[in-house]
Amino acid sequence: MSNYIFLTGATSGIGEGIIHHLSKKHRFILCDRNHEHLVSVKEKCLNSESHKVLCLDLVSDKNQLFNQTNQFLMTNNICVDSFIHCAGVTRILPLRNFTADYVSEIFDVNILSSLEILRALLKKENKGSLKNIIYISALWSKRGDIGNSIYAASKGAINSLVITLAQELAPKVRVNSVVPGAINTPMTEKLLSDESFRKSIEKDYPLGLGTVDDIVYLIEFLLSEKTRWITGQNYIIDGGRSTK
Repeated sequence: MSNYIFLTGATSGIGEGIIHHLSKKHRFILCDRNHEHLVSVKEKCLNSESHKVLCLDLVSDKNQLFNQTNQFLMTNNICVDSFIHCAGVTRILPLRNFTADYVSEIFDVNILSSLEILRALLKKENKGSLKNIIYISALWSKRGDIGNSIYAASKGAINSLVITLAQELAPKVRVNSVVPGAINTPMTEKLLSDESFRKSIEKDYPLGLGTVDDIVYLIEFLLSEKTRWITGQNYIIDGGRSTK
């Protein structure tokens, strides 16, 4: 039976960066909602035949995520030893313009869907293989940002979840999060392409804006046995932004 890393948000941004950087050393289950995009990313992977794709809609299929994940593991006779939740959405709006549907979508994708997947990975069908959980949070959960209140709240929930799950799942499973500042991803590309906006925030980052690789290197470290005594931590990686 083969062990895999289960990765949500695999087709863009940090998720795709993880795949490209780590696919030579690790086998992945690439999870996203667009099957065509998943296959495209898989084909670009090193050792592409070693990886699998799982198409899940983290919003509309949320109530089925447990069953779908469980069935996928059993059908393919595989186990998952690490879970990385990169999937995330946001809407930049003042709170007065938010609707209940917007709030539900953000919380469903950013945290609630991951709980259903984790429930499956913690069941006996996964043979007790899970040993590492890594969430992607966001600096706005700690610093705040106008128009990002609901997104920040969903990431703040992740920060709290990491602390409590680290105790609940110890000593078998380590649970940590990465808390990035501003980096250039498809989610931030439109904002950062505005030169005046980019310059206005660059001055707040002593080391400049980050890249996907900066985040991936920390995730690679957290996946390694070098971090066997690290759990319950929310690692801020922001080029010094939070020092101001």
